[in-house]
Amino acid sequence: MSVGVRLRRSREATRLVRAGARAVATSVLLALAAGAPAQEVVRRIGKVTFRVDVSQAFPGGVAVVRLQARGRLGTAWALLDGRRAPFYLAGGVPRALVPIAAGAEPGPATLGVGIAARGGEQRIAIPVEITAREYRPRYVYLSQEQRELLQRRENAVRDGRKLLALLRTESKAPAPGPLGPPVGSVGSGFGEPRTYTGVAEVESLIDALAGERHRGLDYRLAAETPVRAPAAGSVLFAGELALAGGAVVIDHGQGVVSVLHHLASVAVRQGDVVDAAAVVGLSGRSGLAPEPLLSWRVYLHGVAVDPLVLGPLL
Repeated sequence: MSVGVRLRRSREATRLVRAGARAVATSVLLALAAGAPAQEVVRRIGKVTFRVDVSQAFPGGVAVVRLQARGRLGTAWALLDGRRAPFYLAGGVPRALVPIAAGAEPGPATLGVGIAARGGEQRIAIPVEITAREYRPRYVYLSQEQRELLQRRENAVRDGRKLLALLRTESKAPAPGPLGPPVGSVGSGFGEPRTYTGVAEVESLIDALAGERHRGLDYRLAAETPVRAPAAGSVLFAGELALAGGAVVIDHGQGVVSVLHHLASVAVRQGDVVDAAAVVGLSGRSGLAPEPLLSWRVYLHGVAVDPLVLGPLL
């Protein structure tokens, strides 16, 4: 056999081996893709296409619903676990950011979408999957002085109801901008099931919502560190709350509300319009804070969600 023939056969064998390797790799990738959960659920009904991004659909996360239609759409809203989320234009496309409570049970769920039209109301049910997300429990020590704050239950209940009314603010404009951390350190603790020294209820008293999962990110930092607005917005409240201490509540628009707790002092007043990163107060150890810290909570349509999940979506 000549050298040229042997070279041709060697090249052909190499080509076949490589082709086989590519085919195997492709098969593996296809198998992995088939076994991976879908990141988007799509339904087409009539002239409307419903797209549900479930990549962040876990307890404390957000499901994103977009509508595409030939022709004009009436007022629309999404509904999950009894919580209603309006659609607002985002890049010219109707979009609803649907909050998922940190205490939600993982598993199959039904997302409803309603559209108002001249002929009546159209309602669509879309099956989705709420994936699991682990939150580790935490015990928080409260001093005798702090426990006495909880014994004045009527004050806590009053302030919790006041805060809840603010959390349900739904300003149609302006659209909220991206959320940034209010301080320069790393926060933690969102979604933790918490127990406190000698008391059964704390979280549910603070905002009058059910459950004892922590609603925000906690930032441990030196007292009197400047605290900044996570995004532009209007100040709904600035002052003292029975359990949260010094607090500032900011309406960012379209159902997005930030709450900053445990401040030593506030630098804004109710009704002020603040820019993103404007100083709104100084950190402290007020209310039930076990140490100098800042607690940053973000509520979407009245439901606490992970700020680090919602922020990039805005």
